[in-house]
Amino acid sequence: MTPHSALTPFLRMINRARCHLWDLAHGVATCGEIPLANLDFQSESKAPGLEYQSHHPRLLRAFLESLVLDYEKFTFIDIGCGKGRVLLVASEFPFRRIIGVEFAGQLADAARRNLVSYRSRTQKCRDIEVLTVDAVDYRLPEEPEVLYFYSPFPPAVRERVFQNIETSFQQCPRDLFVLFSGMLAVRDRAFEALPQYERLRRDRYVDVYRRRRI
Repeated sequence: MTPHSALTPFLRMINRARCHLWDLAHGVATCGEIPLANLDFQSESKAPGLEYQSHHPRLLRAFLESLVLDYEKFTFIDIGCGKGRVLLVASEFPFRRIIGVEFAGQLADAARRNLVSYRSRTQKCRDIEVLTVDAVDYRLPEEPEVLYFYSPFPPAVRERVFQNIETSFQQCPRDLFVLFSGMLAVRDRAFEALPQYERLRRDRYVDVYRRRRI
């Protein structure tokens, strides 16, 4: 066993404790890792290997702070929003509005409850909604957007979602940024493989892209 692998359970315990403290401070319940197979809903996009999880709010805030844009002009959309933690952190930025897309009804309902109970003195955006819809059926609004993904799909579903994004962009060219988080191998098979996207940043947890207008 390497020193890193020996530390992993301890680090996970610390991260979970930090997550629960954040939830407690803000009056919400966003923690926990839930396999989609454990949720009672049917969808062709549902895959046993996928689960709900989310980054610590500190990392999410750093992702959003790394964007160089006028937040007020952009709609923030979390594709696969789960319990809504990303939406809550995003609301601390002055986005035009915020949308969560989630196909698991139980998770979408949890996200809506969290939106109601959320307490934050730094919240800047209150125009937030959660849609219970499969991402392959979701049509983006025709406005400047920041899209967030936390490796939410198996490859076949991912390709369909990406094609929907491309169709929307072709119909209405606009400023479009993407935050894609997950393992490097997954990221390399996602937007990194699409030449129409310019990578602006890569770090340990997330890639930031901009859709080229060319």
